[in-house]
Amino acid sequence: MKLPLLLLVGSLSAAEPTTILLTAYGPFAGRGLNGSETVARSLDGTDIGGARVHVVVLSVRWGEPEKIVPAAVNSLHPQLVLGLGEGYPEQAAFEQLAVNRAEHVDEANIAPPALLAADGPAQRRATVRFDRGWFAADAPIRLSNDAGTYLCNNLLYVAAGQVVPAAGFMHLPPQGDTPSADYIARWAPLVKTLITHNLTP
Repeated sequence: MKLPLLLLVGSLSAAEPTTILLTAYGPFAGRGLNGSETVARSLDGTDIGGARVHVVVLSVRWGEPEKIVPAAVNSLHPQLVLGLGEGYPEQAAFEQLAVNRAEHVDEANIAPPALLAADGPAQRRATVRFDRGWFAADAPIRLSNDAGTYLCNNLLYVAAGQVVPAAGFMHLPPQGDTPSADYIARWAPLVKTLITHNLTP
């Protein structure tokens, strides 16, 4: 039995592709590059685990996560939201906890708010899963309970408050003067591994 053409077309248009929202930050603190942006842009538009990566790069300014992330979630309906930022030298850290605190002026020299969310909880936890066993024994990645009190913590706090299947954050080391190709080759596979394992049961 052949299905009517209109029914077939309707079925195809109703099946939206699975989307990953990958966020990153632009340069800050006088640095020419932000490694999170370098890695994120290298993955933009690619397929990981059968899902399409959509990248949004934020300015290092207070209010950006609250303005950008909910709008992107409402538009893309992602299966997974993963934020990237620069953190510790020579290692990646998966951040599993965000706090409702904000400290330090931003790149526009604007002071932080008293709290990230006046009526929000004191903490929010990442819902992206992390297992050290997913990575090679010598992979420079670890679990962290301290995302700081700057914009990376802000991003995780906002992302973890969205109605999405999974949200999390990963710090990458500062790129410095490492060539982008070398930096991508070293750190992008860790990001891809984390995403892949979170798209499977």
